[in-house]
Amino acid sequence: MFSMKKLIFIAYTFLFSIAVFSQPTLVVNGGKSYKYEPDVTKTGLNLGCYVVQADVPLSLNFTSDSSEPIKLYSFGEYGSSQKEYIPVAIQQGKSLTYTGGKNDCGYVIEQGSSVYSFWVSSHRTVTSLESDYSYSNMCENARIYGEGITIPYHSTRGQIFSIPRKVKFYTWEWNEDEQQPETSVEKELLVIPSVDDKMVFDSPYEKTIITIVDNIPTVWNGKAIETSTDEEFVPQAIFMEAVVTQSEREATNEIEVDNEAGSYGGSAPIDMVFEAYVNEDNYFCWQFFKSAIGPDDESPIIYATYLDQTLEYTFKDAGTTYVRLHSENATCSKDITFTINVSESYIDAPNVFSPGVSPGVNDEWKVAYKSIVEFKCAIFDRWGVKMFEFNDPSIGWNGKYGGKYVPSGVYFYVIQARGSDGQDYKLKGHINILRGKDTYDE
Repeated sequence: MFSMKKLIFIAYTFLFSIAVFSQPTLVVNGGKSYKYEPDVTKTGLNLGCYVVQADVPLSLNFTSDSSEPIKLYSFGEYGSSQKEYIPVAIQQGKSLTYTGGKNDCGYVIEQGSSVYSFWVSSHRTVTSLESDYSYSNMCENARIYGEGITIPYHSTRGQIFSIPRKVKFYTWEWNEDEQQPETSVEKELLVIPSVDDKMVFDSPYEKTIITIVDNIPTVWNGKAIETSTDEEFVPQAIFMEAVVTQSEREATNEIEVDNEAGSYGGSAPIDMVFEAYVNEDNYFCWQFFKSAIGPDDESPIIYATYLDQTLEYTFKDAGTTYVRLHSENATCSKDITFTINVSESYIDAPNVFSPGVSPGVNDEWKVAYKSIVEFKCAIFDRWGVKMFEFNDPSIGWNGKYGGKYVPSGVYFYVIQARGSDGQDYKLKGHINILRGKDTYDE
């Protein structure tokens, strides 16, 4: 015996198969038509939109899984509320055939409680194409215009739409893996024209011929048609990307400073490299500023400007600095801003270590620090003999003099340093070396 779950599954499968099977089919012009499927919720055209040859008589064949009477209506630009019955359509069993109908109008098929709608448009060939430099938003988009671009259709509510066209051109694209732009990348977009034979799309980032590729004629065994602008489109839109690299230090005694997401910085000095990528001959520069408003300050006081494509810079001053990559031309401008936070300074010196006793454990004397931009340290024994001297706070003293460990006892350090915040440090203190039984050879 079947379980309840199995029965439910079989019933569901049967109903699903019926739903799939019961979908009606519509063949326009013997299948030699281009079908576009618009948004049904916006257009009501649940059987789609068809583009046919303008000079070929229209033929329709509708087939369902029911022998109920089928009625065919046509409607125009005002929508299906003003549909007209077509009495000459012939029904034979489950199929309805209609020949000699007109293009550039909509049709409604009614069978029982089911209603199906579609539109038939005549194909238009693009005969001319030009770039439109009068467009107001050239900083983001390009616009072209010409003859034959728009193939219109109407919704069941009388709204006008147009069939998408394929546009081809060359542009720049950012290669995320390589962290650099790729130029002369061929781009193809499917764009919906406006009803006045104009098309707006994302602007190319290089001079390029723009082409409309019309593949619709291939459905009736014709050839694809390409129509191009006579002259190269000259972009105003600015392509801008920046690669920012902060050098990392591995000093174990430098205090780590956490940064907010999306910002750079930490303990000074901070060595950074800024690389700019901007298209064509657009002017660009790196602008340095500080602002209480933040990185989005539209009118900052710029205190430094650099024109380098690759800029190497070391940040030594505490506080927040904003670095903005700015680009502009006669029409457009673009900015990317980066935040660099430099911490205030700090330094502290330990007073005991045990070199040579337990390798890797407290066997080197080092200061703990952050944002120290100048540093000098000297270590002496009790008789004033200089044991060690160094100028980098990230390194330390291993407890040796002349290549040998010094005896246990008290030694003295003198530190002169300056922090990123301008604070001067003059530190003096003693160092206790604890080694147990002294070993003078290493």
